[in-house]
Amino acid sequence: MSAYHVAVGLDAGGSKTQLAAEWEGPSERISRRGPAANPSRVGMDHSAQVLSALVKEALQARRPIGRLAVCAGVAGAGRPDEQRVLADRLRQELVDEAGAVAVEVVHDACIALDAAFGSESGLVIIAGTGSVVLARTRAETTHRVGGWGHLLGDPGSGHAVGRAGLRAVAAAFDGGDGTVLRARMAEAYGVDERSALHHKVYQEDLPLQDVAPLVVEAAADGDPVAMDILTSQVDDLLRQVEWLLREAEDVAPRIALLGGMLQNEHYAAVLRRALADRVPDWSVEVVREEPVVGAVRRARRLEE
Repeated sequence: MSAYHVAVGLDAGGSKTQLAAEWEGPSERISRRGPAANPSRVGMDHSAQVLSALVKEALQARRPIGRLAVCAGVAGAGRPDEQRVLADRLRQELVDEAGAVAVEVVHDACIALDAAFGSESGLVIIAGTGSVVLARTRAETTHRVGGWGHLLGDPGSGHAVGRAGLRAVAAAFDGGDGTVLRARMAEAYGVDERSALHHKVYQEDLPLQDVAPLVVEAAADGDPVAMDILTSQVDDLLRQVEWLLREAEDVAPRIALLGGMLQNEHYAAVLRRALADRVPDWSVEVVREEPVVGAVRRARRLEE
């Protein structure tokens, strides 16, 4: 029996991990989904275990494997030293799965670039649980702004929008501006008084990104507080686009949008309008391919 060549892409975001694997020869492709594997939150060892377990599970579909190429786009692995460590650990976990194993770990924004533009130039804005702006120039250099994580940055992300919404509810309890977010938090989470809000956030660890849809919906319905939150968050995100374009010259004038926040039509419309004001001559499109497709493309290039 001949051995197969397999390219595996992994998209390890803030809330889940997606896998896509392609076999050379039978032209088979499979998908898997697993838990989050952000090393800054779960640790490097656990991240490697989650990713390698997903790959091993996928490889059961067809064996033997002669050559295995893996590209993992990982949120929370933005520094080269982190990427090298995680790549080495993944390689060690997978060394017995194939005759030859090649592993690349990059920031998850990098695979979004490949999903949007292949190896060509362009700029991507990612707004999911976190946020980041990334561009590739025509000279094939890559520039990134943001991606600092929820403690230091991530404007326009689900985490940041949700946090701002909860702060607005807390302010309303204190006598600040009234907002429908207060009633919607009561309906969605039973938060109808100060102590309930405090308990939900600090004792039950309410995922802040889960509150973001309530904020966007309230903004779409015309709530002034929610509208201000959304406008402010989008402005902060697009300020990062401006910073990147000052640094990175000769980027093809096209922007791809992706991430869970863009699945909300109102959020996407607010972001598009702001982009039309800031970069009126640039094309703007929502990425049609999932980022994990970009990871598979990069894995294929590891075999070249």
